[in-house]
Amino acid sequence: MNEATRTPAAQTKPQLSPPLACRLRRKEVLGREGPIPYMGEFELENCSSEAVEIEYTLTPLQFLELEVTGPGRTTISEGHFSDRFSPTRETAVLRLIPGEKFTANVALLATVPRAKRLPGTYTVQASYSFRSVRVTAEPLTVEVSRES
Repeated sequence: MNEATRTPAAQTKPQLSPPLACRLRRKEVLGREGPIPYMGEFELENCSSEAVEIEYTLTPLQFLELEVTGPGRTTISEGHFSDRFSPTRETAVLRLIPGEKFTANVALLATVPRAKRLPGTYTVQASYSFRSVRVTAEPLTVEVSRES
C-alpha cells in the first residue's frame, strides 16, 4: 500500500468550484448605420453562496481578456481588452449577490488589429481574472467574410 492510498479522506482537500463563471456569446448590436459586425455579449455570474465584490478603476471589464486565434491557428490578438478604457477618478465596486449576473456588449475582435482581420474563421477565448480567481468561457468561433 503506498502513501497515497493511506491518506484518510478527511485529509484530502475537496475540489472547490470557482465563485465566478464567465460566458461569451454572439449578439446582434445595432448602430446608427445598422448591425455592428463581430459583436458579442460577455456574462459574469456569481456561482458562490456569498456576495462577490469586484473593485475596479476602469470598468468591471478591465479584468476581461480576449485571446483570438486566427485562421492559421496562431494567436493574433495584441494587448489587453482593458487597453481601450480610461481610468475613473475613484475605485468603484461591482457587487454580485449569489446567482446574479453582470452582462456587457463586447467587440469580439477588439484585441485584433484591423490589418490582421482577414477572411477566415477565428476563435475567441474569453477569460476573467480577479484576485486569485481565473475563469474561462467556452471558445466562440467568428467567421470573417471580408476585411473589417
